Amino acid sequence: MPKDSLQKVVLHHRTGAITLGFAYQTDFGEDIKIITREGKEQTLPVYDLKAVFFVREFKGDPKYEEIKFLVKMPVSPTVWVRAQFSDGEILEGRVSNGLDLLTQPGFYLSPSDRETNNLRVFVVKSALASFAILSPDP
Repeated sequence: MPKDSLQKVVLHHRTGAITLGFAYQTDFGEDIKIITREGKEQTLPVYDLKAVFFVREFKGDPKYEEIKFLVKMPVSPTVWVRAQFSDGEILEGRVSNGLDLLTQPGFYLSPSDRETNNLRVFVVKSALASFAILSPDP
């Protein structure tokens, strides 16, 4: 995604709260800046978040059950992982297999399920209960 394109985001807070908005920013440090649906700028500390979901639509389908297994995708320098948040939610998908996975406060996960509303997710590592690499990139 180009850095200058406005992207729909759903921010899941550790408290369970949800914030909907738009973000230009895709590289997060200590803060994330968004534009709310009401058009106001808002800055939030990354460490207060569970994850940032980059979505197709703000209204997801709560009945939709994501596919959580590896599907054949083009070869890239990624690994297939399972990330479980402290609240029990589990995400599976591909992440970049680089040093940033270890050194940054979070990482981008591309869901295995291509039909999910989530295009990609910025996962805040400190909000995870567990993390496992399931497979190297096939």
